Amino acid sequence: MLLHREGGDAVPPRSTSGGGQGIAGGRKTFLYGSAIFGLAVISIVLFSHKGVYNIYRLGQERTRLERENARLAEENARLARTIDRLQNDPEMIQDLIRRELNYVKNNEVIIQLPDETGMRPVAGAAPPPPAKAPMNPAGPPLKSKKASSKPHNSP
Repeated sequence: MLLHREGGDAVPPRSTSGGGQGIAGGRKTFLYGSAIFGLAVISIVLFSHKGVYNIYRLGQERTRLERENARLAEENARLARTIDRLQNDPEMIQDLIRRELNYVKNNEVIIQLPDETGMRPVAGAAPPPPAKAPMNPAGPPLKSKKASSKPHNSP
């Protein structure tokens, strides 16, 4: 059945069975397709090699490396100062030799105190000299008197 308009054109009648499901079904398909496409785009943005998570992780790595670089630059500067002093400062060389190799100047006495952690003497330290007998200011060393078991008889 054809419908006629005033202009004389014949137009087929619209189907009333299904209540316009053709248009609504196409809209649902478009919405589902858009949602899947959106999820795909979001997952690519978040997890690709240039994704948000990787950018954040790389930023954290950069911060850590900058801190380590600053620490190493300080250590490098300290070591450069030490090298300069070793090349140009005889006092530092002498102090280092005395501290590391336990060298002593003539007429110098080293007093070693026990360290606080274990009360152990420093490695390489000489043992103290043996104790001497007490000296008598008037003569040779005093001898200790032993108590005898025999009684003294005086006349």
